[in-house]
Amino acid sequence: MSKTGDILIEEGLVGPEDVARALTIQEKKRMSLTRDRGRLFGMVLCDLNLVTPLDNYCTLEKYGKLISVKAFLVRKNIVTQKHIDRAEARAKEKNIPFISYLLEEQIVPRAVLRQILFDLFHIPFRSVSDIVFDKTGRDILSGIIDDAKAGYHRVIPLQLRDNTLLVGITDPGNLIFVRELDQKFPQYRFNPVFIPFSGFTWFYKLLYRKSWKASFATNHNRVDLSQLMSVSVSVTDPDRDREAVLALYDRYESALSQGREGAGDPARGRQERSNMFFEFIRRHHEQIISQYYCSSVVFSLKEDNGRVLVMAMPGKEIHPSWQK
Repeated sequence: MSKTGDILIEEGLVGPEDVARALTIQEKKRMSLTRDRGRLFGMVLCDLNLVTPLDNYCTLEKYGKLISVKAFLVRKNIVTQKHIDRAEARAKEKNIPFISYLLEEQIVPRAVLRQILFDLFHIPFRSVSDIVFDKTGRDILSGIIDDAKAGYHRVIPLQLRDNTLLVGITDPGNLIFVRELDQKFPQYRFNPVFIPFSGFTWFYKLLYRKSWKASFATNHNRVDLSQLMSVSVSVTDPDRDREAVLALYDRYESALSQGREGAGDPARGRQERSNMFFEFIRRHHEQIISQYYCSSVVFSLKEDNGRVLVMAMPGKEIHPSWQK
């Protein structure tokens, strides 16, 4: 059975019969000559409306099983790892999302990136220029996502029709925040779409009647640290799950910058700090696996009086040969 299927069954999102149906379809596509013969299993479930793209992303993110845009670009030989690293560094310097930097610098053609985002996350890419802004709905939209949270997460409510809220996101990781909104406002159905960062800043000013930069400079410290602490990562093999570990490290750095401790040690470069974090995870993973005879370790973040701590717990699965 598909590992993704096992995870989704464990989370109660699908049943074994749904997984079997999706596997059959996936195998037929794999044997066909169509372009989507390599369709990801989670996307097949989304095609069948058995899970939502939001549930699929958040569940796989929880277990560290996501394929990122960066990894996909390298795997498909679209962009080299060297250029990915350079683009990521430049995007951080410019304080814009990685995806938007790829578009801005024309590193990946818009049509190609649009298809990649849909293939990986089942979420379309849209321009905000075709969104009709209704001024009468300003209070409702800003009441669901206020200017501080919109600026911090770079997520913006675009349009509310009936009970469906169209939400513009600028990075796949924004889906974690959208999931929190979905749980907080059960009366709405959240429909995320990817938008370029230029569209985000333009619509932000239209909705909140002030610039994103001015608002972010004033309000970003008001964001609750708990929003950064809400994700855990299940690690079976640190090397194989390196991407998930580094995603947790990104949240760790962000949490430090929001807490009283401040940012990471400036005497050390970000790459050196991330390497130290990874080795910390590797060391404690080995210790816990050895002590508890488990096949995975769940790592998460915790705030303790302004300090950001990394927590580790034995995973649920016990290797059969180790059971007593």
